[in-house]
Amino acid sequence: MTEYDVIVVGGGPAGSTAARRFVQQGLNVLLLDKETFPRVKPCAGGFTDHVENALDFSMEEVIQRRAYGQTIHSPSGIIVDCSRPETSGSLVMRSDFDHLLLKKAEEAGAVVKQGEKVVKATDDGNFVTVTTESEAYTGKYLVGADGINSIVAKSLGFYKGWTKDSAAVCIEIEAEVGEEVVKRICGVPFDEEGVTIHIFFGPVPYGYVWCFPKRSILSFGAGCRQDKVDNLRGLFDEWFEKFKRKHNIDPQIVSDTSARVPFKEAAKTTVKGRAILVGDAAGFVNPYDAEGVVMAVKSGIIAAPVLREAVESANPLILKQYEKAWKSEFKDTLKVGRNVAKLLFKSERNMETICRLGAEDPVMNDVMYKMISGLESYKTLYRTMLKRILTKHPKAGVSLYT
Repeated sequence: MTEYDVIVVGGGPAGSTAARRFVQQGLNVLLLDKETFPRVKPCAGGFTDHVENALDFSMEEVIQRRAYGQTIHSPSGIIVDCSRPETSGSLVMRSDFDHLLLKKAEEAGAVVKQGEKVVKATDDGNFVTVTTESEAYTGKYLVGADGINSIVAKSLGFYKGWTKDSAAVCIEIEAEVGEEVVKRICGVPFDEEGVTIHIFFGPVPYGYVWCFPKRSILSFGAGCRQDKVDNLRGLFDEWFEKFKRKHNIDPQIVSDTSARVPFKEAAKTTVKGRAILVGDAAGFVNPYDAEGVVMAVKSGIIAAPVLREAVESANPLILKQYEKAWKSEFKDTLKVGRNVAKLLFKSERNMETICRLGAEDPVMNDVMYKMISGLESYKTLYRTMLKRILTKHPKAGVSLYT
């Protein structure tokens, strides 16, 4: 039986990125995923430039359109135009993007086994063993990249699961509407092929509805904290019917999926024995907009040199460096994202107030644009936002916090 330096469970952005970087560090890597790629993944598919910049290869082949900011809709219908003449990110089909990352991991030299559902993981102190429905694999170290329902995390005692107040439930449909309709609804004057993403506050509590344009498809979805709603599908369907009537479209539904994602904070520990957690399995999802791909990719990159050192030194205590490194990279983003979510999603009134300020005040508009586009640190933008509200909009500030 082959003994691997590292076994990675989960072939999404975190797992595939980690596997590729581990191989580049000279490690012998096995990657397991229960699905066969390409597979449908519930996700709006909008990425800031941080994702593209973090990768060590081009993702141009899977980019369907470039985003030029956002169009934000308040509960009452106020439109906040956060579009800009420069690109703010890219739009992809997650099935294409994830498949590209998995292929790049395999091209680098990782052993990739698809359609292998992991049922158990163990760590005896000297080796890790991962058991699938058909086989058992051993290695020196283990990386849990298997999402919110992580078998690795539960098997090894990282956590029992994510409670309803710490997770979001999301639904998404991909609707074929044709390129001209995409341009009509989401187009921008700066670029004939460019678009803005549309975000709608109000249709669901403690979350939002989205419309993200692709080449000829519009990705529609809704997400909110799980404990805040009992009938997300009903609320989304009601909104979607109104949207179709307003824009006079009769889309062909290509896919209809749902999922849960962490929506509060990172796992209390991401290192245990000979195992680490990355991506959604570690809770690396921004509580403000439920975006997790940037941190998924970066957590895989951060893990690589740490795992190499742990293998070379035969010392699992080295893994503690991983936790220190990711906290340095994006602990502030998670903390500030949580604060923004608490303020914005506190009530429909707060959503309306913040949108109104974004529509009327250029400084607030710029903060909203930069926050969603990831152009400055969340900590800096959050401070700018609070200072602006307290100094220029004190009555609105009182309203937001009472």
